[in-house]
This record gives sequence, C-alpha cells and structure tokens, in this order.
Amino acid sequence: MANKKKNSEAAPTPEQQARAASSSRKKQRKTYASKTVKIVLVVIGVLAMLLSVSAMACSGLMSQAEDTSGYKLTGGVAATINGTNLTEDTVTKQIMSMRTSYGYTKDKDWAQYLVDNDLTPKKYRKQLIDSYAQQILLQQAQKENGVTVSDEEVEKAWKDACKSAGGAKAFKKTLKTYGYTEDTYKDSLKESLAQQKLKDAVAPTSKPKDSEIVDYINENLSSYNDARRSSNILIKVDSDASDEDKAAAKAKAQECLDKINSGELSFEDAVEQYSEDAGSKEKKGDVGWDKLTTFVDSYQTALEGLNKGDVSEVVESTYGYHIIKCTDYFHVDNQVDDINQVPEAIKKYVSNVVKTRAASTAYSEWLEQYKKDADITVNPMPKDVPYNVSLKGVTKSSTDDSSTAE
Repeated sequence: MANKKKNSEAAPTPEQQARAASSSRKKQRKTYASKTVKIVLVVIGVLAMLLSVSAMACSGLMSQAEDTSGYKLTGGVAATINGTNLTEDTVTKQIMSMRTSYGYTKDKDWAQYLVDNDLTPKKYRKQLIDSYAQQILLQQAQKENGVTVSDEEVEKAWKDACKSAGGAKAFKKTLKTYGYTEDTYKDSLKESLAQQKLKDAVAPTSKPKDSEIVDYINENLSSYNDARRSSNILIKVDSDASDEDKAAAKAKAQECLDKINSGELSFEDAVEQYSEDAGSKEKKGDVGWDKLTTFVDSYQTALEGLNKGDVSEVVESTYGYHIIKCTDYFHVDNQVDDINQVPEAIKKYVSNVVKTRAASTAYSEWLEQYKKDADITVNPMPKDVPYNVSLKGVTKSSTDDSSTAE
C-alpha cells in the first residue's frame, strides 16, 4: 500500500539513452497490488544501482557484445587508461550490439537515433570510451584501497533481494524482463557492492548535525510540512472478487468501525481482531507518515481530511476497505526552529537524505580528481568503423525542431 520514496541516481550511459529513446513514449501504468509493487520496487531499486556506468562496463550489457556477424572489425587501440589498453574492437562490438538490441540495425535508424540525441558517431564513441575508462579506473582504485567482495557477501545480497521480491522464482522472472540471468545479475551485484565499498573508503561521511537536518527541512519544507502519520485496518478484497464478496467485506469493515465508534473496541484492539494487512498489523496498524511514503489516492484523500486522533469512515481502495486513524500531525507556521519540533521518523529520514547527499558529493569530487590525475589517451576514431554513418540531411524526429544535422 505504501511505496518508499527513492532518490534519483546518476546520468544515463549510452545504453540507457538508447533504451530511453526506444521506450520513452510508453507511459508506465500505475499499480497498487502490494506484492507486485514490492517486486517492482526491489528490481528497479537494485537495477538503478546496477546499471551505473561502472556496473555496465563490467557486466550486463557491456559484456555481452560478442556477435560480430555482418560487419568488419578494424583492430587497434581506442584508448589507454593508466597503461591499460581499451581495444577499438571492444568499443565497436559494444556499439554494434547496442544497435542490434534496440532496433537500430539499419544505418538510417542509427543516424536518426544519433541526431535525435544530439550525438554523432564520434561523440557516441567518446561517451562509451569514457564509460569504459571510468570502470577501469574504479577497478584500479578498488585495488589501491584494498576493496574486495566475497562470494558470501554476494550470496547474502542475492538472498536479501529474492526475499524482498517475494522469492527467488518471482525475482528471476522479473530480472529476465530486464535482460538479466541470475549469474549476470550476481556479477553486476558484486561490482556494485565493490563500488559501494570504494565509496565508503574514499568518501566517508559522519552523522549529520541537527542544524544540517533543520536547514534541509526548511529548504524543502513543503515536502514535510503538514505530514500525517496513520494507522490502518484493512479488509482485503481480491481484484477478481464478486459483488457479493465485496459487499461482505464492506459490511465487515463497517462492523469493525461501529465497534470502534461505540467504544466497544479500541482502534488497536480492532487492528488485532479485524485487520488483514499483515505488514501493518504487526505494528498495531501503523503505516507511517504520508510525506515519507506514497498511498493510494483514496487513502491519501481520506487521511488529509483527518485531524490527529480522528478515525475515518470506511474507505474503499484497490486493496479493499480501510479504516484509517490519524495518529500524529506535523506542522510549523514558517520554519523549523529546533530539531525537537521534528518527529523522530522524519528526522531519521532526512538525516539519511542529508548523509547520502553529502556522501554523493564527496564521492563525485573524489572521482573527478581521480580521473584528472589519471593518464588517459583517446585515439582518433577510425573512419571505417561500421557505426560511422553519415548524418547529412537527417533532421530531428520532433516536429518542434526542424534543425538539420551537418
């Protein structure tokens, strides 16, 4: 019922740009089925980490470019990174593999993709070389800092992911839609764990000060002000339930509400006796703060109409029928003046946000300096590489932009 908020990650790699170009017009449909939502969140959350530049260069898409049928390789060295050669054929195979994977096998389609994304063959090649170079540098930095990841750590991370996704079978099925097998996922996971260890080593962060938390909340006050905490009693209704079943569930919810309103049952006792939401039932119905989670629309609307201590009428959602109690409310008129004004859960959440942001900034600064200190030589692109197509006369697909590539 509630989806944890997530922070966005790094800029897209060439492969991610291609995927976005081929699918951006397909809007993702919202779903509130709890098990499905949990699976999707786990996969997307983990893949956001895995599909970073470093992970892709080590495994996944960047390790699958082996089929060279239909084009010729040129040989040679594309770049040298601190003495490590990146071959031209490696770059070519990857670009041609991407073209095949995303339907740009025809030169005209490939040219259109490049123009639509303000790219040329040379620019695309440079982006890919930069991705590979960063991965090579990160691997070197991991060795310099003694970073290792054991098989046991990978296996634990795998099992945790499977558990969160509803089991290994369900997780493997979902991973397959992203082009991952268990082995390739674990390879990517190992590299991502190594990268996180490297971040911890080169950009350690301390617990944020109370003043930093207050400043962040005030800078983003609309994201936290008027937050409501709630508890929930849910009488479930299956998506394919008959009208009779729905009516019975609603009657049960109303019976529960009547007992609460009459004083026959406390809300907490009613949770224990009636609620079918296993996750919140263990916490006496608590589902947390609405500003830190996302509820279905009908639930959120009902909650916003409650004051602290109020209990809602029976509320219908795609899950079934809810009875909602507002258990806490956070509001400041102008700004937060003292950390003690902030509820503990919000303070903890913001503390993690501030710490993560500081760590990300510190790591980015370290990485930029590390790359500046590296000895990187990029050689000119051979003219006869198979992805070097003419862009002359190709215009952007958008009707709002009639510019022509030169």
